[in-house]
Amino acid sequence: MDLTPDEEQFLRAMRAITINERGEQVFVGLSADESVEFLRLTRRNESGEDLSHDPRFTSLRDRHEEARQKIVDGKAPLDGPFHAR
Repeated sequence: MDLTPDEEQFLRAMRAITINERGEQVFVGLSADESVEFLRLTRRNESGEDLSHDPRFTSLRDRHEEARQKIVDGKAPLDGPFHAR
């Protein structure tokens, strides 16, 4: 993914990104391709385009947040085989 250093630092601290088995940086719960798409959609959303009703954005966000919450709750490791379904 094409993250700025500040984005990477923030997302890592939030337990939102990890490295997959191929050495690619991904959002937890998402594949590499889904992560690139989610980053693009998230940036659009954060720039003022309301994607809260976009089915693809909400699907990716919900899957990512479910996986991230398991990590935050200590039910899954941040780095390991807990990436894409």
